[in-house]
Amino acid sequence: MAELIALIILIISLGGIALILVKKIPILTQLPETQEGVQKENIIVVLRKKIKNASPDKIILLKALSKIRVLVLKIEKQVDNWLQGMRKKVKLEKQEQQKEAEKKPFVHTQEEQNQNPPPLPPSAPV
Repeated sequence: MAELIALIILIISLGGIALILVKKIPILTQLPETQEGVQKENIIVVLRKKIKNASPDKIILLKALSKIRVLVLKIEKQVDNWLQGMRKKVKLEKQEQQKEAEKKPFVHTQEEQNQNPPPLPPSAPV
């Protein structure tokens, strides 16, 4: 059933694409092959113009901001490393405490034993 639905959708989609192409082919054949008017400038030419128009103050500011950005990223990485190290230490400490707690038998303190004395053994019926 799912294959039949997928096949129907495929056929309808291909039919839609064919219909759009049939409608647009006459319009596309009337267009000129080369587009006159606005042409894209070469990337190198655009970059040269931007560099020539940029004042030295802007260039110095851009360099300073780039260096500050790099410094902030380095600091962020270092803080992240510290946090990961601290998390590992805390996790190891918790595991060690759990192991120690499992090894120690539970012992009541003297005060707890005095407050809750053990029950007396049953006496023989008289």
